[in-house]
Amino acid sequence: MTGNFLILLRYESMATKMIDSHMHLNQPEYDRDRSALIGKWKAAGLKAIINCSASVNTLDKGLEIRKKWPDFVFLTAAIHPEYVKGLDEKQVDDFIEKVRKHSGEISGIGETGLDYFWIKEPELREKQKRLFTRFIALSKELDKPLLVHTRDAYPETIELLKQQGVKRAQLHMWGNHALLNEVISNGWMVSIGPILLSSKSYQKVARDLPLELLMLETDSPWFGGKDKEGQNLRGEPTNIRAVAEKIAQIKKIPFEDVWTACGRNAVRFYRLPLRL
Repeated sequence: MTGNFLILLRYESMATKMIDSHMHLNQPEYDRDRSALIGKWKAAGLKAIINCSASVNTLDKGLEIRKKWPDFVFLTAAIHPEYVKGLDEKQVDDFIEKVRKHSGEISGIGETGLDYFWIKEPELREKQKRLFTRFIALSKELDKPLLVHTRDAYPETIELLKQQGVKRAQLHMWGNHALLNEVISNGWMVSIGPILLSSKSYQKVARDLPLELLMLETDSPWFGGKDKEGQNLRGEPTNIRAVAEKIAQIKKIPFEDVWTACGRNAVRFYRLPLRL
């Protein structure tokens, strides 16, 4: 009886440290069963999720979800750099004003940044930089951490963050090992998701990144793997456990060390009103 009780206590201790620091609960993939999923995730031990509203069309939905589950869903908001095409200044102004208005319900600014994979045109890349700079300024104005997206633009992202004097940044899905020392020296956080299970470059980042700068994420509903027919599965926040297990294996440290540190890092970084 005592042994079973101790095992239960250990499981509960580990479960309460489970935080997905970046996912997209606003996506239509969750519309049919969002409430049931949140109940399932809580039952599985998930403590909280950081839900990202990344377009001008999803902020209202993100705020509604945040209002419905205020002790479980925490919100970040910005405009993803992929959406720079067709984006006009009034849309950006209106979006930023809405973020200001609801700043008490928003825990971070993002995801924002640079994406040179989808955006090739030089003039649109410059537009991305201007948009990124505006959201950096907003994060400072509101004293919120910055959630950064970068794809095929690692040096440019580093340069802009340094130019703007950014201190509190989460580099979402950062996979560049060559510039990792720059990330570490600036004290920026890195969040790693299920891509770690198959990518050697991400495994090198996880190996050499200090544990105090690391958070877990899933970027759900993506990166859910594939079924037997090769169809994409819907990602879920509970998949961070497999990521933590892989990090523990790579770093050759106990799983519990990774689990505890990453949960505490997320609470500290986003100033979440949670006790772990």
